[in-house]
Amino acid sequence: MRDSRIGIGVVGLGTVGGSVVRVLKRNRALVRERCGVGVEVRRAVDLDRKRLRAVGLPTRCLGSDFRAVLADPEVQIVVELVGGVGAAREVVLGALRAGKHVVTANKALLAVHWQEIFSLAQERRCAVGFEASVMAGVPVIRSIEEGLAGNVIPSLLGILNGTSNFILTRMANRGMEFSRALGEARRKGLCEANASLDIDGHDAAQKLSILGSLALGKWLPPAEVHREGIGGIEREHLAEAQEQFGYVLRPLAIFKHAGGGVEARVHPTFVPQEHPLAAVEDEFNGILITAETAGSVLLVGKGAGAKPAASGVISDVVGLARAIHQGGHEGMLVPLRPTKERVRVAPIERIESKFYLRFSVIDRPGVLSYITGVLGKNQVSIASCDQRGRSEHGAVPVIIITHRAREGAVRKALAETDSATRIVKRETVAIRIEE
Repeated sequence: MRDSRIGIGVVGLGTVGGSVVRVLKRNRALVRERCGVGVEVRRAVDLDRKRLRAVGLPTRCLGSDFRAVLADPEVQIVVELVGGVGAAREVVLGALRAGKHVVTANKALLAVHWQEIFSLAQERRCAVGFEASVMAGVPVIRSIEEGLAGNVIPSLLGILNGTSNFILTRMANRGMEFSRALGEARRKGLCEANASLDIDGHDAAQKLSILGSLALGKWLPPAEVHREGIGGIEREHLAEAQEQFGYVLRPLAIFKHAGGGVEARVHPTFVPQEHPLAAVEDEFNGILITAETAGSVLLVGKGAGAKPAASGVISDVVGLARAIHQGGHEGMLVPLRPTKERVRVAPIERIESKFYLRFSVIDRPGVLSYITGVLGKNQVSIASCDQRGRSEHGAVPVIIITHRAREGAVRKALAETDSATRIVKRETVAIRIEE
């Protein structure tokens, strides 16, 4: 007869870890009903004694050394919520070597050590749940792994960082400067301790690495993801593009199959107002999955915060507990092709897209023909052009929307125009457009 309770060990009792323990205690009856077995937190570990006391567990369950969790035969699932990569890697690999299943929300750890973690998990026939690592409580991992398991995934377009999306929304809807919108995001607790992880695209690149690895069935290293942040965006860019062309700026993470390889990139991107992701505002996340058979699937929800992240963690705990109780946990193993083949990621210079180009030029006859001539010489075709009134700095904004063009050609053209400093007074703003 199987044990009527599944033992859990939680390592890390910060805002997410504390929420996980409290929810599992509060919803004990509901969890048993949904997975057919009781789930009990038998060990909780943190270096902070105040956090240990706050979770309300018996003293015998508490400690400061994660090795006690790994050594406890009554713990079958280890929940790693330490954060970072160093200690978290020790916890996860140690748990797998001890034959314990793992649940983690650690996107950085998974993105960097994907092969090591899942190779060991397969070797030890242990499952790793990581729903909360991308979009927190929005079930994107399970959607790809289970709901769309029979589908090839040609593309993923996602708003995976709520902080960047919040900042761009505030700039567009309330006319805020970047620095003020960032300050509000900090006050709301939306930023990582190091805000550059959010605004420079590191967070979204790690998440795209995870989603791309799932879609491909093999590791997409985060270093292969082209990354650009939102720090250079000014509110005028958002207002002009929306008023003149009906575009909304979103911090997109993009994965696409392309010519035998893949595109993997994170950068601010204009989308038409009628695009499904245009309506995803503030700190909300959204992802548009294109599936070969199912078609387009849109998932939207809060992608950060203690409660959404705890929800994602608990969904993995419940799913694993149910599978262990029923003797079928091997169905939860992440498929990882045993191959050393590298993912072929297309260089950004070879990517094709439409572009929004904002030139700041002197107000003189012949300037526009010069710019269009340089673009044409580099095989960049113009879809529309708008010249605004004189700016306060004495330069005239000229906005050009291109047809689809190769990135390398656009960069070459802008290098030539921007070097003509007697004509072009500021570095040209180039933002990609996804339709």
